[in-house]
Amino acid sequence: MSILYDWFENPKSDDAQETTLHVRPCFNGKVTTRKLIEHIQQHSSLTPGDVLAVLSEVSHTVGEYLSEGCQVHVEGLGYFSPTLTVEGKVTPEMPLRERNRKVRFKDVSFRMDKGLKHSVGYPKTEMTRWETHSAKLSEEEMETKLTAYFQENGFITRLSLQYLLGLKKSAALALLKQLREAGRLLNKGTKHSPVYVPAPSCFGTPTAP
Repeated sequence: MSILYDWFENPKSDDAQETTLHVRPCFNGKVTTRKLIEHIQQHSSLTPGDVLAVLSEVSHTVGEYLSEGCQVHVEGLGYFSPTLTVEGKVTPEMPLRERNRKVRFKDVSFRMDKGLKHSVGYPKTEMTRWETHSAKLSEEEMETKLTAYFQENGFITRLSLQYLLGLKKSAALALLKQLREAGRLLNKGTKHSPVYVPAPSCFGTPTAP
């Protein structure tokens, strides 16, 4: 099986003379811990419980060393290192004590080991045949589509919005958040099962009395 990919536009700066593209992989599904355990168990003498115990202990141990500021090398996988960030603006004139209070743990960086690179090998690459981009609609087009939708429907869901506007899930979620924060959509469902309705005077609905 090949690694699928698609092309995306790079953010354009004010002085850019032309549009450039970057490539991004389109993942062929998600391998869960259960699937990893089953695969390792089939290729070793370990039981599923043994594999799970080892994976859990490796995760816990690596985390402990990272929390102590160590770089951890797992042979065959790679190097794990803690990264830091600062909250807010820091200047050279700022007292050292104040600077130090702004330092926070950010993330864990990973650098692949040669053993893992060897296991990956030289896979084939292939452009995906499926649409992975969100439709590029103007604000006026979105407004028109949503207004027409709410003339025939009392509510909208994230999935309905995706189909209506041709958006990916992430773009639909971002748009819903934007419309909620602007007070144009109201969630009449629950946090885990949201159902959105237009606020009064929005998307063709009457003004509240």
